[in-house]
Amino acid sequence: MSAALTYRLDRIPPVDAIRALYAAAPLRRPIHDPERIRRMFQDSNVVITAYDGNRLVGLLRGWTDFVWDGYVCDLAVHPAFQKAGVGRQLLDLAVGLGEGIQWVLQAAPLARDYYAHVGWEKIENAWKMNRAGWTPTSYETYQAEHADLAARA
Repeated sequence: MSAALTYRLDRIPPVDAIRALYAAAPLRRPIHDPERIRRMFQDSNVVITAYDGNRLVGLLRGWTDFVWDGYVCDLAVHPAFQKAGVGRQLLDLAVGLGEGIQWVLQAAPLARDYYAHVGWEKIENAWKMNRAGWTPTSYETYQAEHADLAARA
């Protein structure tokens, strides 16, 4: 890990770098489908990245109207950079996009305690419609299936 990371707003990283980071994080996303990953980022209006040199080590993907509502879709940090403030900095940069935006997110099971640790409030008034056509495997299975890709992150 280098001394200073570089954070960038609204730059979409290469799809292969995103897929590798998701596999390493592990953030269960459809990394077997590069086109779907590309479209996920193409159609998001908030993309914030963290780089160690040219290496993608963190990213936040989301949507906002820049006035009232914001949604964090993904927060992924490479395991070698977790507990170094990367996730908090990515979240802080999103929150700084506009005064008065209320940000929400759905925490991955492995990250539920993290968000309270960085000052986010747990809410109970959310609803969801399950995603059709994709049922995620366990984290253990996901990591085993994508170990080769994760090693590229």
